Amino acid sequence: MADSDSNFNMAPPPRPIKRWGLGIRSVLQLVFALLSLAFIFYLAMTYSNRKDLTERSIFTLSEATEKLLTSSEVQNREEPVKIIAAIRKSSPHYARLRPVVEEYERISKGKVKIDYLDPIRDGDRALEVKNNFGDILKDNLFEDDLFIIDAREGIAATQEERNKAINSHLRYLRVSDMVVKRTDVNKQRRIVGYQDEDLISSMIQSAIEGQPRIMYLVEDKSDVEVGAANSPWLVLTEALQKQNIILVPIKISQIEKVPENAEGLVIVAPEYDFETKEIDILTDYWNRPSSSIIAYLDPNTRPVNLRAFLRKNGVTPRDDRIIRVRNGRTESQVLATFTAGLGINGSLESKSVPFEGRVSSLEVREGAEDLVSNGIKAYSLIEAAPGFWGETDYKKLNPKYDDDSDERAPLSIGAAIIRGNANADKTAPNVSKMIVLSTSDFLDPKRLGNEQLDFVKNSTHWLLGREELMGIGPRGVELRKLNLIKEEVKFLHNIVVFFIPAGFFLLAMIVWNARRA
Repeated sequence: MADSDSNFNMAPPPRPIKRWGLGIRSVLQLVFALLSLAFIFYLAMTYSNRKDLTERSIFTLSEATEKLLTSSEVQNREEPVKIIAAIRKSSPHYARLRPVVEEYERISKGKVKIDYLDPIRDGDRALEVKNNFGDILKDNLFEDDLFIIDAREGIAATQEERNKAINSHLRYLRVSDMVVKRTDVNKQRRIVGYQDEDLISSMIQSAIEGQPRIMYLVEDKSDVEVGAANSPWLVLTEALQKQNIILVPIKISQIEKVPENAEGLVIVAPEYDFETKEIDILTDYWNRPSSSIIAYLDPNTRPVNLRAFLRKNGVTPRDDRIIRVRNGRTESQVLATFTAGLGINGSLESKSVPFEGRVSSLEVREGAEDLVSNGIKAYSLIEAAPGFWGETDYKKLNPKYDDDSDERAPLSIGAAIIRGNANADKTAPNVSKMIVLSTSDFLDPKRLGNEQLDFVKNSTHWLLGREELMGIGPRGVELRKLNLIKEEVKFLHNIVVFFIPAGFFLLAMIVWNARRA
C-alpha cells in the first residue's frame, strides 16, 4: 500500500492568476474596440454615400440635372440657392419628394440648401414665410404643398431694384403640378406618376437666370396652330419654357427686322414660302453676331426661297422619303442614330431612335471649300440606319431602290450649321448657329419620345451657349398598380400575419434548443 502511494504522481499546483495582466488586456481590448468604432464612425461621416436600390433608380437624378447643379452658374454663386420645401409630413407625396430634393443638396455640395417646413406643425415658421413671400406668391400660399426657390443674391440698392430682383429670381412650384393623374376604368382620377425632378430643375434654372429669354416662332409661314392642343406649338412651348425661354409668335411678313431681343428664330413646318423681302429679313438676322435659327421642315412642302437660303449655308432638303423594305413591307418609320463629333448630341451619341411620320433626307456639305471660305461649316447630326434609302418616286406602290435616281446611305435627317470661328475664345461667343431637321412630325405629342425631346433641349442649349447643361434629361416616374384578386390578397395576408412570424419563432426555438444542449 505504501509502495502504491509512493508511486502516485501528484498534480502540479495551479498557477496563480495574473489579475493585472488580465485587466490590462481587457482595457486594451476595450480601447481598441472604441478606437475601431470611432474610426468606422469617422469614415462613415466623412466618406458617406447614398445608393439608390430601387429597380428603376427612381430617386437618382438625371444627367441633365447633375450638370445643372455642378455648372458654373450654381457652383460660382456667393450665396446658395435656397429651397423651402413646404410639405406636410402627412402628405402622401412626402415620402417621394423628400429623398429627391435631398439629392439636389448633396450633388450641388451645399450650393442648394433645403429648408423643410410643415405648415401645420410649425405655424410660426409658416407665418414668417407667408409674410416674406406672400405678396409675391399669392395669398393662398399654403393651400397646397409647394416649393419656394429663392435664388436672390445680396440686397438691392433701392426698393425698385429689390422688387425687380424678387420678381426675377424667385419662383414657386406647387406639388399638385408635379403629380401626373389619369382617369381609370372607373372614371376616377388616380396618381400614376411624378414629374418632380423635371419641374424642380427647370425652376432652379429659371430662378438663377432671372428674366427669361425670348425666341420667336415664325407663325405666318408655319402650318402650326398656336395654342391648339396636340400641336407642335404646345410641345415646343413646354420644352423651351422649362429652359427659361419664352416662345413668342411673330409674323415675318409684318415686320422690318427680327427684334433685337431675339435669342433665336424658330421655323416649324413651313407651309408657305418666304418672299424675297422676308428672306432678306432672315438673312439680316442670320448675319448678326450670336444669332440662332431652328428649322424643323415639312417634307410635303417645297419652299423654294427658304430651300435656297439653307443650301447657301450648306444644307439642302431633298425631295424624297426615307424608307426601307423588310419582309415585303414598306416601312416609313425611320430608325436613326445620333452622330458623334460636334458635341451637340452629348450622351445621345450613337443611340438609336425611331422617327415616325414623313422623313426626307438632307444633303449636308461637310467641309465644302466654298462654305469654309465664307466662314460656314455644316455637320450631320442624325443619320438613318443602314438599310434605308431616299426614295424619289415615293408616291408609287411597292417602291424599289434605284441606284440612278434614289439617294443611297448614309442619309442625314438632322444637321447643324456654324457661321464664324467657334474655335477661338474671342470669336466663339459671336458665332451664329442653326439647327435643321428634315421632319417636323416628331413634334406630335403622340410621337415624341424621350430621345427626341432631349435632342430638342440639348440643341437649344447649344444654340444659346449653354453647352455645360447638355445631357439626358429626367424621366417621369410611373407608379405601377398591382392588381390582385381576393384569394391572392388573403394568401399574402396569411403569409405576413402568420407564416413569417411562425417561421421566426420556429427558428428561435431551434437555436435555443441547440444552445441548451
